[in-house]
Amino acid sequence: MTFKLDRRTRRDEDRREDVQPHAFFAHELPDRLAQNGALAAAAAAHFRTRPLTIEACGETWSLVPSGQTIAVVAGAAEEALVVSLSARQFSDWVQNQLTFNGMMVARDLAYRGGSLRDISTWDSLWIAILEGWPVVDPALTFRDAAGEPLAIGRTFGPSDAPEDIAHFLREAGFVHLRGWIAPDLVAAISREMDAARDGYVEGDGKSWWAEVADGSRLCVRLQEFVERSPTTKALLKSESWERLTRILEGNDELARKPVEGRIIEALFKPVGVVSGPSDLPFHRDCHLGRHSYACARMTIGIAITPSNAQNGQLRVIAGSHRLAMPVEVAKTEPYLPLVALSTEPGDVTVHLSCTLHEATAPISCERRVMYTEIPLAGHLIEHVGGRVARARERPDPRIPTVTTRRQAMVLPLPSGAQRLAAITRLANQERQG
Repeated sequence: MTFKLDRRTRRDEDRREDVQPHAFFAHELPDRLAQNGALAAAAAAHFRTRPLTIEACGETWSLVPSGQTIAVVAGAAEEALVVSLSARQFSDWVQNQLTFNGMMVARDLAYRGGSLRDISTWDSLWIAILEGWPVVDPALTFRDAAGEPLAIGRTFGPSDAPEDIAHFLREAGFVHLRGWIAPDLVAAISREMDAARDGYVEGDGKSWWAEVADGSRLCVRLQEFVERSPTTKALLKSESWERLTRILEGNDELARKPVEGRIIEALFKPVGVVSGPSDLPFHRDCHLGRHSYACARMTIGIAITPSNAQNGQLRVIAGSHRLAMPVEVAKTEPYLPLVALSTEPGDVTVHLSCTLHEATAPISCERRVMYTEIPLAGHLIEHVGGRVARARERPDPRIPTVTTRRQAMVLPLPSGAQRLAAITRLANQERQG
């Protein structure tokens, strides 16, 4: 297989609380740049990235794109994006506990002299420097297990070869499965969602709520749903679900978590959401931070109702687990194939935590879906009470969280120099949440 899921290079028990700017910039960062500076410099040249100046602990340091690498300069750089960090933020940032985006979602990022796109681009350059994750690559291709061009829009049924499914997931960063869950089970789950919904209240810590056009507020996410859905519990404990997990696992090792508590969540996607965390624009699950502690885990979606361009759907950018495409670029000018996944009830979608994905908003009717996550086996994925976890549970109302309808499409993979050029602009901009 072309891609190993386990990209973890850091452990929480090794985290340092008080990394000092001078020690890091003068002594630690040069070694990283010797290994990965060329990857970051290539991306900086492609995006014409402005320098980054960091103010922390009374010191000022700058990262300046310079030819084949990124230069480290004491003091401020001209025309730079300037980010001011507390001592705790600085330690978290240099250890990939939090990204700039993670701080922004947590309502705690102070910056000037740049745009949201600059912040997003430096998040990508920074992960390239820290972890060697390339941002651009004109030679990237998609191949099936036999070495032929990958049919990027295909679906897989229960009778397809397990090795082909596992390979597709690692090559493309997602996979679409059809015919794996019986329609009567899906119908029962939908009824159990209706029955469970009245048991949630806003502010209970177990649900998310959104405002719709008529001013009412609706529950849009049910956590701990497995405790209220016997059908879901039976599904997740079934031999067929274990078989699916083994197929997705391939040559990697996935964790097996107890079927209880917050193992799965049920989502309602109503029409006409005007604010609140209902449909999220393009993001990675690791974009807030902790990529090098937890990736690549899997998010599995179970379609309860149909999804398409009219009633909302999952869209992914194929291969974005292999290139650290800036999130803000993904929203406007993706340079990898954009795939819209139209699903039928019972379809299963799988995407990796590093894969860029979004949910588009329903136009004609409500959509229902369930999501569960399967982490890698081994060391701790997320420390309890972690700041990334809290940021996910407390979305910033200033950050757009609702997407408008966009044309469903699969964008072809450009070749040569065209691949690094923008191949499309999405028709509508995200509405302010």
